[in-house]
Amino acid sequence: MVEKVLDRLQTNSEVLPKWIDEEEAKALLHVKSKTTIQKLRNEGLIRYSQLGKKMILYDRDSILAYIETNAKSTF
Repeated sequence: MVEKVLDRLQTNSEVLPKWIDEEEAKALLHVKSKTTIQKLRNEGLIRYSQLGKKMILYDRDSILAYIETNAKSTF
C-alpha cells in the first residue's frame, strides 16, 4: 500500500506542494478523525506549520517519512 502511494507520487510529473491542508493529510494517512492527526502532530510525529489560530498546514515529506518508518517488512 505504501509502495503504491510512493510510486504514484514519484511517477507523477506535476510538482506536489510541500505543505498540505488537514484534509489532504488525513487522506494521505488514511485516517478520518481530526483527533488522530492532532495526536500525531502533538507527539511530534509529523511536522506542521500553524498560520494564525485555525490554519494548520502539514509537511507532506514528514507524513511520507512517518508512513515509511512504520512500514513492516514481510517475512
